Amino acid sequence: MDTWVEKYRPKSLGEVAGNPGAIKAIAKWAGEWHEGVPEKRVVLVHGPAGVGKTSIAIALAKKLGYDSIELNASDVRTYPVINRLVGTASRQHTLASTAEKRIIILDEVDGIHGKSDYGGLKALKKLVKETLHPMVLIANDPWVLPRDFRSLTLMVPLKRIDQRTVLGVLKEICTKEGISTEERVLKIIAVNANGDLRSAINDLQALTEGRRKLTLGDIDVLTIRDSEIKIFDTLIRIFKTTSCDRAREAINESGEDPDLIMKWVVENLPREYVEPEDLALAYQRLSKADMYKGRIMRRQAWRLLSYTIDLMSAGVATAKKRKYSRYTRYQYPQVFSLYSRTKKKRAIMNSIADKIRGRKPTFNEKVHCSKKIAIKEFFPLLELVMNHDPAMGAGIASELGLELEEIKYFTKDGNANKIYEDSKRITTERLRDAWRRDRQVSLTGF
Repeated sequence: MDTWVEKYRPKSLGEVAGNPGAIKAIAKWAGEWHEGVPEKRVVLVHGPAGVGKTSIAIALAKKLGYDSIELNASDVRTYPVINRLVGTASRQHTLASTAEKRIIILDEVDGIHGKSDYGGLKALKKLVKETLHPMVLIANDPWVLPRDFRSLTLMVPLKRIDQRTVLGVLKEICTKEGISTEERVLKIIAVNANGDLRSAINDLQALTEGRRKLTLGDIDVLTIRDSEIKIFDTLIRIFKTTSCDRAREAINESGEDPDLIMKWVVENLPREYVEPEDLALAYQRLSKADMYKGRIMRRQAWRLLSYTIDLMSAGVATAKKRKYSRYTRYQYPQVFSLYSRTKKKRAIMNSIADKIRGRKPTFNEKVHCSKKIAIKEFFPLLELVMNHDPAMGAGIASELGLELEEIKYFTKDGNANKIYEDSKRITTERLRDAWRRDRQVSLTGF
């Protein structure tokens, strides 16, 4: 099943949502090619994710009736590769009889840098000056590109799409897909998208899968778990790109804990990557990321965090041989469900461990150990006593002040109630004896 982002991608400039001024500037630039070669042979379209940069370029080619060649700068980086692929396309005339020119669309140009891309930007700079065909460069952050390179292009910024425009697009999709919903429901989706139309469409598709009616109750997840929507978008950006920079940015811009994102990546990786080789390589890189995370926790070596983030983002993104264009419904990590199911049990364990250590004044009043040691070394002893010597178990339960649920944690034969009642009796007798001793001391003056 195709994603709705691809299914409803604009087929003309008139269908592009938002940024009318930018669209007008690009259309004017394209019109200049009918009169010859303009001063600026290349347009650099830049802006945040999900505002329609690629859609505008593709729609522009269809409007003008030009051939289009779309290349990803993260895949073609070095001087010989860019010169051979992009250079050939920019110098040769089109073979199609119905098209005078072609539009060359080069995505993620802000990802061309570093030693691995040696000479790539130099080759692209030369082509920008010499191309015989319109060239559209796309970037999230154009300011990482050198100033002299930017000066050769017509820079057109795109802004985040306003909520009203996003809402209109969502309404139109619901109409075409036969989905019944209320406007306020779509407004919540639009607000949560924060100007990212692609994210809003992905959210709508995920929420309506398998249903024809969307209610306010169905999208409570958006209002009470806004961070998860950001994580969904982060997963899409990691899984659907082969660019190291785009994958890293996905985590950095999410504002979420990398450890939390890693759990989501681990859970949904096999749902996204279907090729065994891609899946194996991605898991190998995730395992290395987990090794670095372990060293960070053991040694507090936070300088290793950058390696963890690189491996779980760029490492996973580049593990695949090709992009998977199909829609994937991402799932809530099962480990969180496990935490939820065992929450009560873990609370009881922590309470018992605290009582073993002693609650006052700063723990370790009774047993000088950590909570981890209390669980590991003392719990087996308590279980042994509770099940084989209930009388001694009652004495220990009284000393520690264990509640019935805490005693049940150790017992297997149904003796919990008897041990609990005996422990309360022992506690009462001990308090009575203590009261008598205190009273006797006060009467005698000692």
